[in-house]
Amino acid sequence: MSEKKMMKYSVLRYSPSRVAGEHINLGIIFDAPKDNYLEFRYVRKYARLAAFDDELNIDNVKTLLRNIKEDISGNIFIGNTFDIEDYVKFYINDFCFEKPKTIAYDDVKEVIDTLHRSYFRFEYEKHERPTAEEDKKMLARIIKDSGKIVSKQRVLNGLFDDRITYDLVTDDYKIKVFDYDKKDLSRSINAAKTWAWNAMKNKDHKVMFIYRYDDADDSHSDAFNTIISILNDSGADVVDIDTGISKLQA
Repeated sequence: MSEKKMMKYSVLRYSPSRVAGEHINLGIIFDAPKDNYLEFRYVRKYARLAAFDDELNIDNVKTLLRNIKEDISGNIFIGNTFDIEDYVKFYINDFCFEKPKTIAYDDVKEVIDTLHRSYFRFEYEKHERPTAEEDKKMLARIIKDSGKIVSKQRVLNGLFDDRITYDLVTDDYKIKVFDYDKKDLSRSINAAKTWAWNAMKNKDHKVMFIYRYDDADDSHSDAFNTIISILNDSGADVVDIDTGISKLQA
């Protein structure tokens, strides 16, 4: 069996200080030297960005993204050695790259498509977006590639010897993935209360709740906001899917 190759990638995010703790993904650098592959892909749909910050100059953002793409493409054209760690450190303001992550792969196209669909799901039509099972596989994959041990579908005993099934368990986290895409969220509030109670009573592991939610359809869902508030009150880490991917690779 051939040894897997390693790719580094880094996500460009916009995170204005006035929107505390919130961000939106704008682009991603893929750097796979073994396949001589270097690319910067960026968003094509700007409605979500405009809604995220209605004071942001979208034309300026488009110019920034084009410049980054031309800059990285220029490295390939003139044959320069590209150092992703060095490149991303110069973006330190509202527009900044995450610390580069590493992922193993066999097929460069497969890993790029998988990562792009995970971080930029709203760039795709609904039927093209990752399924809940694909997202769980992706989470397990990036955890494993970061050198951590991960167990899937782990059933553990609760406080009263009840059986609790987590999607993933690592040395650091018990992880539950909630799929709120296109669901009747009013029916999910009681389940959120149960999981929040379990997290509060947990003693041996930190709990992470990861949610999938299509905010393009209903970005101001009262039921969704209620669910997130309940989960946050548990003391668990509550994150969306792409933040979960990044956090678990740290």
